[in-house]
Amino acid sequence: MPVEAVDVLAIPHFASLGEREAETVAPLLREVRLGSRELLMAEGDECGGFYFVRSGSVRLFRTGADGRQQTLRVASAGETFGEVPIFDGGPNPASVEALEEAEVILVPTSVAMVLVERYPAVARALLKHLAVRLRAFNELVEQLSLQTVQQRLARYLYLEARERGRATERGVELERRLSGEDLATLLGSVREVVARTMKGLESAGVIEVERHRYIVRDLEGLRRYL
Repeated sequence: MPVEAVDVLAIPHFASLGEREAETVAPLLREVRLGSRELLMAEGDECGGFYFVRSGSVRLFRTGADGRQQTLRVASAGETFGEVPIFDGGPNPASVEALEEAEVILVPTSVAMVLVERYPAVARALLKHLAVRLRAFNELVEQLSLQTVQQRLARYLYLEARERGRATERGVELERRLSGEDLATLLGSVREVVARTMKGLESAGVIEVERHRYIVRDLEGLRRYL
């Protein structure tokens, strides 16, 4: 489906634009449909602009010389990624693949820069977004450097429960958005270690693991592992 004004206004950085401006911008953007595990871009590719996730979710990751991957973040519907290269002119700093069928909207660099120069509110929104992402990456470096796998896993589950969980009689239910391998790359570990750590939390009674979801049975108890 073509990009429409409503899509433009759904992009967080462009929420301050008026309907007329959004209608002008919409034809300049491009929709990209991705199949599950389809690669959108590779680390080091030339930057064509930044992306908005219309539906589904994507994984941003880097790959080491030994082939080991580190997931940097998961971007879900309503979120954006890839803004940094439009400002520094460098290549894409990470690879991006769809975790499921997804639709993303490309905002070309030329379009983004015109809007930044013309609308101060757009520039402020982008600066705020970049500041948030910088804080998040600082936290990621701290976690990988100073925390144990158990602490990282507990933190992931705790934040997911707070942000996306659904309260039930059994506890806070979370959809398992990541495979075991993807979760391991996010935590900077390997699948077997994460599985053992998950089993330990389950034995302690703070979580319950099911095929398609986690159930946080003791949110406060989980927080004590952070």
